[in-house]
Amino acid sequence: MRNLADLKQAVTENKKLIWNDPDPIKGNDYTINFIEDIDDEDFDNEYPILIQYGNGSEAEVYLHEILLVD
Repeated sequence: MRNLADLKQAVTENKKLIWNDPDPIKGNDYTINFIEDIDDEDFDNEYPILIQYGNGSEAEVYLHEILLVD
């Protein structure tokens, strides 16, 4: 994602998002199922975002690690 507004729009429109894990494990499903609510005022690109992916695994990821699947 380029910015928080793009992420919020993708979530609102139920777009498919994946986590581009910098240290991936072969065979893992990185489809994002949940993204925590993000406070716009306190957010910057170095702020980790809590997600759930695959079968309920959790990770704190950075905005640039979230990809939109077309």
